[in-house]
Amino acid sequence: MADRQDIFSGRRIEWVWIGVGLFVVLGLATLLAAVVAALGLEVTSLGAIAFVTTLSFAVGGAVVGLLSPGYTAWEAGIASLVAAAIAVLLAARILAFAQGIVVLLPVAALWGLLCGLAGGRLGEYLQERRAGS
Repeated sequence: MADRQDIFSGRRIEWVWIGVGLFVVLGLATLLAAVVAALGLEVTSLGAIAFVTTLSFAVGGAVVGLLSPGYTAWEAGIASLVAAAIAVLLAARILAFAQGIVVLLPVAALWGLLCGLAGGRLGEYLQERRAGS
């Protein structure tokens, strides 16, 4: 799988950067959730969940986009998609909302993919500007 290439760019998708992105996204989401809880806000509220996930997916994607030499938008998007699936499955287990997972899992995965792709593209842009300087 390490030799697959994106059809648009011809550059390789590096699975190690997907792993790095997954680590960054989940770590940042955990840190942001802890900050929200320390501020005395309800971590399970829709607003807090939207804030934490959006920021962690986008920033995690940007980090991968900036650091990875490969086709980083897809690497960041895939990492965020996997992170979203993990988060929903863990939340379903911890909060016991098994019926809601049918709707929440595809929505969270799509949102993770879109935010990760946007962050990855931003990281690629910053990488290109840095290389051009």
